[in-house]
Amino acid sequence: MKRFLVTMFMVIVLASISVAAFSADSKAKAKMLEEGYALNSKYCTSCHDSVADPEKSGMTRDTWFLVINIMHKYGMEGLSEDDKATLVDYFYTIRKGIEKSAG
Repeated sequence: MKRFLVTMFMVIVLASISVAAFSADSKAKAKMLEEGYALNSKYCTSCHDSVADPEKSGMTRDTWFLVINIMHKYGMEGLSEDDKATLVDYFYTIRKGIEKSAG
């Protein structure tokens, strides 16, 4: 009986930790998407309608970094490295399923 109670206690503790970690990851992802959308709206959509073109699939994270670094010549000079990383994560995430996973 004591062993059962200890096991149940451990299961409850581990489940609580998992739920808390999942919740934190979800909040972090939501924040990244919100920040990415704002950066995309500010810097990208004045020239580009959308990056969600399924005809142009196969971009890796590394390729997105190259694209953003090339675009800095066209009005994106003010982007910090953190902003660039946020945009890469945003583009890669919204195009999930049509992008290559390497990089």
